[in-house]
Formats: sequence, C-alpha cells, structure tokens
Amino acid sequence: MSRVSGVMVLSLFGLMLAGCSSGSVGGGFPGMASSNPEKTTIQLQSEPAGAQAKTSLGSSCQTPCSLELAASSDISVTFSLDGYQPQTISLKPAAATGPGAPGTVVLTPNPVMAQLEPVMPAAKKKPKPRKHVAAAKPKPPAAQPTQPETPPSQSPPNQ
Repeated sequence: MSRVSGVMVLSLFGLMLAGCSSGSVGGGFPGMASSNPEKTTIQLQSEPAGAQAKTSLGSSCQTPCSLELAASSDISVTFSLDGYQPQTISLKPAAATGPGAPGTVVLTPNPVMAQLEPVMPAAKKKPKPRKHVAAAKPKPPAAQPTQPETPPSQSPPNQ
C-alpha cells in the first residue's frame, strides 16, 4: 500500500470514529444508556402535607421535600398518608427549555403536587330495626248482662 493510501485509510478511520461520538448523549453511543445519567431535582408537595413520597427508584421523603433523581426514564411517585387514599403520579423525562438549557433533561411535572382524598369508612351494615311488639294488653272482660238484683225470697214464717 502506498503511503498516500495509508494516510487516507487512517484519516477515514478517524472520521468514522469521530462520527460515532458526535451524535452521542453524555459521551456514550446513541441508543445506549449512559452509565452516569443526568440528574435533576424534583419538588414534591401534598395536600395535606406530611405524606410519604416514594419513587419507583426507591428513594423517598416526607412532603414537602425535594429529591435528586436520574432523568433518564419514566418514574412514578406514590404519595401515602394514614387516613388518606394513596396517589401515584408519573414523571416523564423531557428536554429543558430556556436559556442555558440545551441538551439538559428534566422530569415533568415539576413541582409534583398530590391532592390526597380521605379514606371513606367502610359502610357499616345497619341492623334491621326490630319489630316492636307491644305487650298484649288484657282486654277488659266482656260486659256481662246485668240482672236486677232480687232480694232473697222471703218465705212467710212458719206458724
């Protein structure tokens, strides 16, 4: 191989290698997850405050609070508080907008707000009302036909 051909082959190989890294995000190859994913801080709030907020990645805190999370994939946050129904909210990675943000990834929504609903007590079965049977009142005796009182018969004295 001539010297000019060798230089061209090396130059072409160098360009190919540079082309592989130019389209990458975070220094890795396109389509491959980065070993050091970009992190973003999310604010977690709940009404009422004091709920336990736990992410699908395992980190947790008590609201109001903030967590630093990897912004490389969808994440869910479950809010729970005694006496309230748990609520889960999904977060999705999105490109940041605004000055100084090109190439930055954030999670949305941020801040994350959970409106917790009170747990309704289980409906208790109402006892069936008992039929109240009144004690039978004795009926007054049936009116007997009254007979006029007759004086005892008097017999004439024996003489």
